[in-house]
Amino acid sequence: MSRSHRAERVTSASASPAKGTKARICDEPGCGTHLSIYNEFDFCAQHQPMVFPRLRGVILDP
Repeated sequence: MSRSHRAERVTSASASPAKGTKARICDEPGCGTHLSIYNEFDFCAQHQPMVFPRLRGVILDP
């Protein structure tokens, strides 16, 4: 009883991740951090506003 299997190439939905514009700097006054083209936000990791996720329908206070 010989069974053969065929392999298929795994592909993603998009060819590459979305990219932002080049030469962006953090919007925080006094911060000169250059942002990556893959960072979709206007702030660096140090100055990005905190976002609290919803857990089971309850909004947590900051």
